[in-house]
Formats: sequence, structure tokens, C-alpha cells
Amino acid sequence: MKSDLVNRIAGSIGRLGRRTLTPSQFLAVRGVADECIIAIRHRAGRRLLRKQRLLRPQKLNLGSGDVRKTGFLNVDLYPGGDVTLDLRRGLPFESDCCDLIFSEHFFEHVDYPEPITRLMIDCLRVLRPGGELRFSVPDTAWPLGDYPAGDGAPYFAACLVHKWHPSRCQTRIEHINYHFRQDGEHRFAYDFETAEKLLQRAGFVEVSRRTFDPSLDAQHREVGSLFVSARQPAK
Repeated sequence: MKSDLVNRIAGSIGRLGRRTLTPSQFLAVRGVADECIIAIRHRAGRRLLRKQRLLRPQKLNLGSGDVRKTGFLNVDLYPGGDVTLDLRRGLPFESDCCDLIFSEHFFEHVDYPEPITRLMIDCLRVLRPGGELRFSVPDTAWPLGDYPAGDGAPYFAACLVHKWHPSRCQTRIEHINYHFRQDGEHRFAYDFETAEKLLQRAGFVEVSRRTFDPSLDAQHREVGSLFVSARQPAK
């Protein structure tokens, strides 16, 4: 019932805004409205965790979207997983409870250096000693490295083959911009050097590149992703 009300409010704001506001004003108002809706969903998610006693998950899937992994507590900002939480606020779970935290093409949607640093510190807190964080993000070293080679370079060919970008992206710099921004959804672009720095500053050890794992990673992420693994120090 509450979800229907939220959707109706969002729809009304959108229709009114497009008729009466400039594009910049509309984006600002929509941003405020979106944050209000996110706050409502976050509070609902916190209540669900307490009600169902889910504060000590063994495995977490952060930014799951509507792809639920079996055996994981699947968390996302929007409905579709097991629980809705605003992960920019950290993890509302008990310390030292998780064996594995997994995330697939989500961390690039969180602002750097904050609040992603706080989220990484919280991941470390929630993991048990020796527990592992495994994630993937778009590999930004690839498009930047291929840019000087021209339109036929492997990255730009892959964009067409895999249909990563909309058809309006036709020049190399249009593809580069979409990789970085994705219509405003991407907040930061990673290479391994920066991911390693972020994780080490948060307190992780054994930070390394990992290979694609078909038992964990989605098949369509195999090409174009930076796969990373890090551990909570064993005590």
C-alpha cells in the first residue's frame, strides 16, 4: 500500500514538474523527491531487518537490483531484492557476522571518496575475521587505453557488440563519457590502482585482481569488468 502511494507521489511530481519547471529546476526537484522516496524505503528496510531478525546475514549481495542470489541477503536501493536500504548510510548489520560480501557493478554508483569510503569501512566491520569482499565494476583502464587507437579498437568494438551504450554514442568521446556518466547514474570510474587504494585505506588486506567466477558473477559481466577481491584481516 505504501509502495503504491510512493509511486503515485513520484508520478504526480514528474508530471507537474515537466509542465512548469525548466529542465534544471525539474532535475533539482526530482532529486529531492527521489531522496524522500529513498528515505521511506530505507526506513521500511530497517524495520524489515529487525522484524525478520536479519541483522546477522552470512552472505550479502549489495546493489542486487532484482537479481536475487540464493543463500545471500540481497540488498538494493529499489524494490526487487530482499530488502531496500540506502547503502550510502552504511550497513545496519551486526559486526563480525558475514563470511562473504558480494557486489556487481554497484560501487561505481556511489560517490567517491565519500560515502564509498564509509561503506567500505562498514563492509570491513560486518565481515568476520578472514571474511572476503568480492566485487566487480566497469574497467575504466580499458576504454582510456584504447582511445588513442581509434574507432576500431577492441573497447569500442565491444561497445557495439555487447550494446553497452545507446545508439546515440557514435564517437569515441561519446562512448567514454557514457562509460563515466551513464546518464548521471555513474558517480565514479575505477581502475585497479584506485580500488586498491580505497580498500587498503578502509583496512582490507590481500587486495587483488580476481578472475571471472561463473559460479558468482553474471555471464554478461565477464567482458569489460574489473574483478576485485579483498579480505578482513584474520585476528
